[in-house]
Amino acid sequence: MRNYQRQKNNPYKLPHNLYMRMLYLVRDYERIRSEREDILAASPAPDGIPHSGTGNPTEQKAIKLAELGDNCTAIEKALATVPVEYRKGVWNNICYQSPYPTDAGEATYKRWRCRFIYEVAKKLHEI
Repeated sequence: MRNYQRQKNNPYKLPHNLYMRMLYLVRDYERIRSEREDILAASPAPDGIPHSGTGNPTEQKAIKLAELGDNCTAIEKALATVPVEYRKGVWNNICYQSPYPTDAGEATYKRWRCRFIYEVAKKLHEI
């Protein structure tokens, strides 16, 4: 029940498949960010070597970089909507499945977790 989404009186309820997709996207944030940095730091392919097929590696890298950048930006902007005092607890609960801190009620953290995932979906134009 760790990935439970409240069903009644929840204005931020998402369809189950979309909710799970956004949840796993947030959990994958560190890999996405590092892959994006690797693409930016990668050196171009050596020139002067005959290529066996057609393709445009620069265009493919640009498309991949834009997609990863959109995902990173959406997650970062959605996290900025969560109040500062709840960010770390919500983030650690989603990414590392750690229990919520005891500085606020569990219902408060669950509410902000739900809003955060809803905002990620909204920023990615999924809803």
